[in-house]
Amino acid sequence: MLRISKMTDYAVLILANLALHDNKLLTAKEIASETHISLPTTQKILKKLNRKNLVISKQGASGGYTLNSQTKSLSVAVLLEKLDGDLSITQCSSNDDQCEVEDFCNIGNAWQMINQRVQWALNDITLGDLIHPTRIEQFISTNIPVSRGNH
Repeated sequence: MLRISKMTDYAVLILANLALHDNKLLTAKEIASETHISLPTTQKILKKLNRKNLVISKQGASGGYTLNSQTKSLSVAVLLEKLDGDLSITQCSSNDDQCEVEDFCNIGNAWQMINQRVQWALNDITLGDLIHPTRIEQFISTNIPVSRGNH
């Protein structure tokens, strides 16, 4: 099953929360409260996001975190790769791996095609699209509620 890690899911949620605040500095405590992610986990993720240059950290009494200016326009694929690394759905569709049975495999090309289409979809959606989903609503099933938030 193709699945991103819980920490990466939380990281994207934190990035989306920061994106909703348009360059306002938020403390880790405020982010934890708004996202309902525990403060220690939020702090751990914010450190990682800062190391990956996805957020900017400002120290001091009036400090906090805000998005790096380019982060909102990054594709979901780029975000996930920065946070989790290679997004291949199978070992044979990975860029840096050579499958031991590739010469004898009848379905490897199919996995590579599927992986490419997943990559295209993830590259077509930005963090900004996640928080303002009007551009992607046409692709979402009518059975899935789309939150428009208060922003």
